[in-house]
Amino acid sequence: MIYWDEDDALLLSTGLPLEIIANVLFNSDSEESRQSMLKAIGGKYLQRYLIMKEYRSLVRRGEQKMPLILLLAGMPGVGKSVLAKELSTAFGIDLVIGGDVFRSAFRSVLPRAGNEAFFTSIYNSWKVISDQYSENTAVEGFKAQAKIMNQAVQHLIADRGFRDGESMVLEYLHFLPSQFDPGFFNHPSFISIILKINDLSIYEERLASRSRFSHLRSPGERLLDQKERYLLFQDYQCEEAVKFHLPVIPVDHFPQAFDQILDVVFLQIQQLNRLKDYQGPEIELLEKIKKDRALNS
Repeated sequence: MIYWDEDDALLLSTGLPLEIIANVLFNSDSEESRQSMLKAIGGKYLQRYLIMKEYRSLVRRGEQKMPLILLLAGMPGVGKSVLAKELSTAFGIDLVIGGDVFRSAFRSVLPRAGNEAFFTSIYNSWKVISDQYSENTAVEGFKAQAKIMNQAVQHLIADRGFRDGESMVLEYLHFLPSQFDPGFFNHPSFISIILKINDLSIYEERLASRSRFSHLRSPGERLLDQKERYLLFQDYQCEEAVKFHLPVIPVDHFPQAFDQILDVVFLQIQQLNRLKDYQGPEIELLEKIKKDRALNS
């Protein structure tokens, strides 16, 4: 039997290590003493706790209509899946969607004709663009594959997230803000973060370790051979992120990266607590989905 106390679980959102959270739970006998202990550990942990407590309270009372939609983007092996699981636990989000699974399912229904770039490995997608490899053709191949993926991801976010109000964590490598409806970035629920690896030795180690921890039948050496192309795609993705004023967070050190991600997320949750519902301009894709749903209801 799984025990889940939503009030106690709020402590997970602070980003504190589990042993410290356990100590707070064991030694606090009231809400006042709990907050006092958090304040003694560090003011930011108390602030995170109170922000999330307010968000959950608004949800319970039916006043909060905006979900948390967290998107982590980055190359294979940088740690997207690890950090996505941490975020889903911290914020009690049940729906976690990995890009590899989503892409595999999408391939089963998407026609190959006209979508050839989607049916090859990302590091070989340049072959759909040209007979000759260059950094430019590699990036163009990446963009061609990403365009298909981003169309599908946008529909998922607009339908399940914006329309239905369902919180989710998404992690995938193809995210390019230039391929998204600009209206998405006006919605306070949508929090997109790009993860960047800087230390090549750490990146090589993570790629090599995938076969031992997550991809048991997929040798990490296959990806190691393509690391230079992944780093090329990473540079392009980060350049786009900077142009769109999106956060780029180094992930060489996981605890530090997770703490920085929490800083970004909590800044946005404060806005959600203040607004409670979306008041911005219409999002074209969302309006189309609403009309389609109305016709089919």
